[in-house]
Amino acid sequence: MSLVFNPDTKEILGGALMSKYDISQSANLLSVCIQNKNTIDDLAMVDMLFQPNFDRPFNYLNILAQAAQAKVAKETVK
Repeated sequence: MSLVFNPDTKEILGGALMSKYDISQSANLLSVCIQNKNTIDDLAMVDMLFQPNFDRPFNYLNILAQAAQAKVAKETVK
């Protein structure tokens, strides 16, 4: 997975996903985020379906955006 975003505004500009599984809905979500000019902050905390005992509270796209937030925070400290 990769996420392309503007580090100044945090707006999501693009992304890439690769998997052996059907991830079309995740690609659709990234597309909507781009269209709506959402930020990595939006994606980091967006509420997605969660099934206790079968899933984690954060979806892998949430985790990807949280990693982007950490990257921005690290760059800001420099």
